[in-house]
Formats: sequence, C-alpha cells, structure tokens
Amino acid sequence: MLPLVITRPAADFELDARERELSDAGIELRWFPLIKIMPPRDPGPARQALAALHRFDCAIPVSPTAVRATFHMLEGPWPASCAVGLIGPGSRAVFEQALRLRNQQPESVSLVSAPADAAESEGLWIRLQALRPQGWAGAKVLLLRGGSGRHWLADTLVAAGALVQFVDVYRREAPPADAVTLSALRRLLTAPSAWLLTASEGVRNLQGLLAAGGLRAKEVLATQRALVIHARIAEAAAAAGFGRVDVCSPEPSAIIHALA
Repeated sequence: MLPLVITRPAADFELDARERELSDAGIELRWFPLIKIMPPRDPGPARQALAALHRFDCAIPVSPTAVRATFHMLEGPWPASCAVGLIGPGSRAVFEQALRLRNQQPESVSLVSAPADAAESEGLWIRLQALRPQGWAGAKVLLLRGGSGRHWLADTLVAAGALVQFVDVYRREAPPADAVTLSALRRLLTAPSAWLLTASEGVRNLQGLLAAGGLRAKEVLATQRALVIHARIAEAAAAAGFGRVDVCSPEPSAIIHALA
C-alpha cells in the first residue's frame, strides 16, 4: 500500500482523529502541508464576533482549517443557541474533537453537515433548509473563513433573507520555496506516494514549489497518485500531472478502500 502524504495546513503535525484511524490501519503517513496558515492580519473583528456567538442563529466554518482557527480564538464554550453548519464530514469530525477537548459534548450543539457524497456548499444548504423549516429570513449567520473564496452559500443565504456576516479567522499563504521545503519535497518524490489533496489552492502551490525547484511537474508527478475530495480538485490535480487521480470521501474508511 502506498504511503499517504497529508497536505492539510497545520501549525504542527499532531494527528487528528481521522489520521489516527488511518495510522492504526497500518498506513504510513507523511506530512507536506501545501498551504501555510497564518493568523489574520487584524484579529479584532473575528474575536469580537466570536465573543458574540450567542447572538447568531448559525455559524459556518468553511473548512477544517477554519474550525481549528475558530477554536484557537474562541474563549469559553460554544453557545447552544448558535447552530453550526459544516461543509462535509471532515469539518464535522474536527469540530466534534475540538468540543470534546473543551469538555463539551457534541450533543450540546446543533451540528448540521453536508453528507459525505455531497461535501460542498450545495450539500450543506440542503441540510440547512431542514434545520430551519420556517425559513432563513432574518436569521443571523456568521461565516468563518480565511480570506475570499467561493460565495455560493453566502449568496444563497442572503437570497433566502439571512443576515450574513463574514470574518477571517486565519489567512492562507503558499509554503516558502526555501532550501528546507524543496529538499523535503524532493525526498517525497523519490518514490511513489498517494497525496491527499483537499484544496485546489494546494495543488497550485505544489506546482509553484516544483517550478521554484527547477522540477517539471508533469514529469515528477507522473509516478504519484492523488486522492481528492472534490471534482474541482481532481481537475486541478490531473492538469498538474498526477499519474492517477481518484475522488473519494475524506472518511478514513473511504481512503483505506481507495488505497487498497
């Protein structure tokens, strides 16, 4: 079975619950974050909004990274009055883990997540409509993100009458193309691996690193495999030159099945 390269952003390489399950299944995990996470340039608006979570009807961290950054800034427990929308099972797993680390049970918060086979804004919107059958007119929604991104969900909520506020809980940067990073990348590429890719931006950053190292992406990635969580990321990975690209759920069972 191929080693699995974890590319999610991380301040450190502590395994989350899903990665521990992969490791326990005998999969060799390697780490090469393709997006560097930094604090927001002005954390004031995010801290102010999080201190007033009880005034919102729903908060939506747009990714697992947004979940981690939110809990890093949040003081106190998550208020039961503020429901949570999560784009996919990965974000939900990280959110539930973060609650437990604060001695708060996930059942104490109304959690709504997109299904594994539709882990995107459209899938979450279907579940959100069931959360408020009376409609979203006048509802206060907080979107927790890391800079600009896809606006489909926010536009849909606004069209439904919700009052949407955006705050940045982190910002994204490409990894530095320094000697240490490029050396680690070359070592990873000496043998075939499977790369778990969770963002098209990460694929673009990988292409930038390869170019900075004088490597031809379509040559060195031809022996590498990509596991991606969305068709849009699959298109980016295939264009970058990965020899094989498969779309699968971020759930450990799906990843284990794909690798086997």
